[in-house]
Amino acid sequence: MTAAATDASPQQAGRLGLLSQVGYGAGQVAGQVFRDVPSLLLLFFMTTVLGIEPALAGAAIFVPKLVWGVGCDMLVGILSDRWKQRFHRRWWLLAGVIGSPAAFLLLFHVPMDLSTQGRVAYVAGAFSLYMAVFASFSVPYLAIAGELSDDPHQRTILMSWRLVFTAAGVLVGGALAPGVVQYLGGGQPGYEGMARVLAVICPLSLLIAFFGAGRASRQAGRAPAVATGDRLTARAALAVLAHPRFSVLLTSNLLQLTGSGMAYAAMLYFLTYNMGQGAGALQLIGGLIMVACAGIIVAQPMWVALARKVGKKPVYVASAIGYALTYIIWSVNAGAGTGVAYGLCFIAAIFNSGWALLSFSMMSDIAGEDRAHAGLYSAAWIAVDKIGFALGGTLLVGIVLSSFGFDVARSMAGLPQEPRALTGVMLAFGVLPGLFNLTAAALYARFGRH
Repeated sequence: MTAAATDASPQQAGRLGLLSQVGYGAGQVAGQVFRDVPSLLLLFFMTTVLGIEPALAGAAIFVPKLVWGVGCDMLVGILSDRWKQRFHRRWWLLAGVIGSPAAFLLLFHVPMDLSTQGRVAYVAGAFSLYMAVFASFSVPYLAIAGELSDDPHQRTILMSWRLVFTAAGVLVGGALAPGVVQYLGGGQPGYEGMARVLAVICPLSLLIAFFGAGRASRQAGRAPAVATGDRLTARAALAVLAHPRFSVLLTSNLLQLTGSGMAYAAMLYFLTYNMGQGAGALQLIGGLIMVACAGIIVAQPMWVALARKVGKKPVYVASAIGYALTYIIWSVNAGAGTGVAYGLCFIAAIFNSGWALLSFSMMSDIAGEDRAHAGLYSAAWIAVDKIGFALGGTLLVGIVLSSFGFDVARSMAGLPQEPRALTGVMLAFGVLPGLFNLTAAALYARFGRH
């Protein structure tokens, strides 16, 4: 990242001081934890602890994400646009402060005396509430970014801070959370203890963002929005979202997130069975997440500089290709050892941070230039994020694992899987995610425009 002015220095138009950038970015810890923990752990929890078949477990996660997640995203986006003249979008973050503890506690405190069907229904219901809480703060939080500066490069810097806190959120959701599960002995008690820890971290993150966004808004000198009296119809909303500049970027992002969701959800299976780590997979994944976070953070100055020098589109396309190839190589080299896994994880994180940064930056450019629909753009973006991660990280992974004969009974007994099941894990972890990201890169290279 480039150096930012301090809060005490005179501000250029659209310039935000360091404390304002950091304060806003801190909210991404909660956003990332809410996004990643179900993607990384919920399917594994349902199959290895609750004893639910992968395809059924994946459907129980995917349907609430599709129905409640997307529906609540669009509702919050429209309402935050409609009510922005009454109160700043940052006030929506308080809904997350209040609701996030209950969402985590209910999701992983599953009554074990229920039947299999009862457990599936309970998780689906708890996850529906979880997605409603997620929407209440994630959509307004993203929309705020496009409203804080008129400078596209300044938005890239702001998004780079968001990526730094993305790394912190990944560390919490991908390293701390599995570590707590393992420390508490695994099983149901381990996951319940993890939920209690996250129920404290997420509201603190959102409180910091609430005050940080207020400081940033005052510093940017934004006047309260003026009520226009216009009501956006469904047809008008679709017309806004269908504009090629946004729709091509959104479609490319959907493909990338579907692939990334598959890789993330299949990682514990890949480490446990293909790499032969067994119970040590929870410890190994913590180390890999720490390496990935380091890659995300150290890469930010490079991506910001490259985007300014050569443009956002080519950097976005190149980083998506690099990410795809790295995961394909990793998936077909499971026996190469943990040292190679750490190295490939670091490289993949660098490329991942590139396309994530530039996609968010280009979206915030669009929202910043059309502030009347900033909430709508953000709602669609967050909805696609949830759809992609749910489609890839639960439904597709569950279908692939079940199709290739993944044995739940063997997994609950701590036994290895058959070679055919290992092939399914390999495809779900690296090959299919790589193909999704290569397709996204080709689509945006051909049709995208910034």
